[in-house]
Amino acid sequence: MLSHSEFQDAVKGALRSYARADLLAANPLLNTALMARPDSPGGTPDLLRSLLREAAEFLFVSARDQRLRRVIELSYFHPEPKQEAAAQKLGMSFSTYRRSLIAATERVTEWLWQKEQRLRAGDVGQAQALPSARAPGSSFARPRLSLVVLPFLNLTQDPDHDYLVDGIVDAVITDLSSNLPGSFVISRSTSFTYKDRNVPISQIGEELGVRYVLEGSVQVGSTQLRVNAQLIDAETDMHLWAERFDKPRAELFSVQDEIVGRLSRSVGIQLVRTEAGRGSAGSDGADATDLVMRARALIFEARHKQVTEQAVDLFRQALRLDPHCVNAMAGIGLARVYDVINLYEIDGRDAALDEAEQVIARATALAPNHFEILMGRALLLRARGRFSEALTATEALIGRNPAEPTAYKEMGLNNLYLGRTRDAVRWFRRADVIAPRDPERWTWLQGLGRALMQLGDDAAAVVVLRQALDNHPGHVRGKAMLAAAQALAGDIAGARRQLAEYRALEPDMTVARFAGERSSVPPDTVSPIYRSESARISEGLRLAGMAAGDAD
Repeated sequence: MLSHSEFQDAVKGALRSYARADLLAANPLLNTALMARPDSPGGTPDLLRSLLREAAEFLFVSARDQRLRRVIELSYFHPEPKQEAAAQKLGMSFSTYRRSLIAATERVTEWLWQKEQRLRAGDVGQAQALPSARAPGSSFARPRLSLVVLPFLNLTQDPDHDYLVDGIVDAVITDLSSNLPGSFVISRSTSFTYKDRNVPISQIGEELGVRYVLEGSVQVGSTQLRVNAQLIDAETDMHLWAERFDKPRAELFSVQDEIVGRLSRSVGIQLVRTEAGRGSAGSDGADATDLVMRARALIFEARHKQVTEQAVDLFRQALRLDPHCVNAMAGIGLARVYDVINLYEIDGRDAALDEAEQVIARATALAPNHFEILMGRALLLRARGRFSEALTATEALIGRNPAEPTAYKEMGLNNLYLGRTRDAVRWFRRADVIAPRDPERWTWLQGLGRALMQLGDDAAAVVVLRQALDNHPGHVRGKAMLAAAQALAGDIAGARRQLAEYRALEPDMTVARFAGERSSVPPDTVSPIYRSESARISEGLRLAGMAAGDAD
């Protein structure tokens, strides 16, 4: 009998291999109770395809869920050549598409899992009519001051105002993370997986392990802004408070301050330093706020350097209007560091980091405890190869908000580069405990898979790297990493099939280039232990069939 995690992997593998009968023929789902028939204990690829289609049809029948059904169809049943093309066809940003794909896949997986359990228990009637299942509850106690801020509804129903509505939510998350002592605030990327989903509050509380949920709506007029917000106890489903804020559109900061201030008092905590990180509040400052929100919307959707440049230009416009706008400074600093870390900026690496360092230093003088500034500094130190200092800076981030998974990922990466590979594994795993449903989960799973390969735990690395690709199927480098892990684990045939998918996207790559050209940190700053252990990954790529290259 498959474990829950094995069952999840099998469903995701079946979806990915939907068009390949040869691969479906080896899927473990064929031997589950779901596939059993009176004349045969096992199923066939055609039956498995029918099961997946029927699950999607059953779960996504409502008008509200049609988008999720279309995402599943264009990703697996009638796939577009690339996921970016599917997102464009659906009229979605790529990040929204990915969130929708993750949500749809999880719902199909959990529904089938619950149906399988019913069938094995002999409750056939319940299995046939089983509703959409809730994910397993958290195995740890919910922290006392733990909360998630859900995406607010845009009552104007004008997509041009989405950036403004999402910007308000983003600001509230940042303020609570920065200014509420002892808080455990779910990250923006995780909370936005619930956008456009009708999920019971109690279920959200269980899935995220939080006590409180803040939800609301925004109605945007030409000059006025109405924000409704309510705080709900996720364990009892009781409304603790509800408030309406009617403000001139120019007073966005005031709305955010009031929400954060009243929320803190409602849960018995005195808000501190509510003005930390605020820009000027004049009319020009309000225009700067609008520009910052537009820039942040671009950053969250960014998949290439041109989008980042557009965002930075908006941040700079905001600074021209309000020279003390710390949020704009934080945006420029983070964008420039991400240009380097994401390998968008290679030739101009040093110039990008120099600009980031200057703007982060300027912002720190104005708002030393601003969460995004602290994050920018920690990332900058890693990009410079100053890993020990980066560890200290990242520990401060975790102290401010222990629910931010990217901070745990940073702890893992810095330990990895320092040669403390087992410590890195523990930090990557902690990130996954904090945010197992996060759209950016692949980033720490990639780190974890690499660390496991470096330690020789190749079978575990294969499992983790498959999960990373499930979370972000478009991550090209991840396909090569999985091929290396499969080869090291002894699955040469599987490794070569996986590498063939990678070669279709980067046909001229060699082992030497893969190891030397794609580093987000200066190669001469990493530990000799890291360099020595990384040789196993190069060996895995060779076994999988990648050409060695001149350096070898």
